[in-house]
Amino acid sequence: MEEFNQTQYLHENETWKRILEFIQTENVYLKNRLAQITKADRQNKFLEEIEQYQNELLAEDDTISMLRNDVSKQEKRLKKEYLPDRLLTSEISEIQKKLRKEIEIAEQKFNSLKFAFNHYFSEKLIAQQGSVD
Repeated sequence: MEEFNQTQYLHENETWKRILEFIQTENVYLKNRLAQITKADRQNKFLEEIEQYQNELLAEDDTISMLRNDVSKQEKRLKKEYLPDRLLTSEISEIQKKLRKEIEIAEQKFNSLKFAFNHYFSEKLIAQQGSVD
């Protein structure tokens, strides 16, 4: 068994909840921007890309939901089964490590998606404006 401070694990879980809330908010902004682009794309020049990004943003919703659920379960385990500064079982520690890695990957993946989305549509919309002038 490894000795960990329960308070630190709970703090980490609260941090994860804020990260997931931020990702969800950003995901909503991207979906709203995608709706604006769809509405403005009267000639359906970006239809394939719009569909691709829509699917990726919906997949992000699923990831966020799953991670929120897992973080909530972990928080309940920590609050229910342990008192502050007691030894945590290796199972709880393993779950915490797994969640830590999953949150890190989700955050990196979403940031990559967000930057790719903004870069792609910035380039394409600027090019489209230039060809209209």
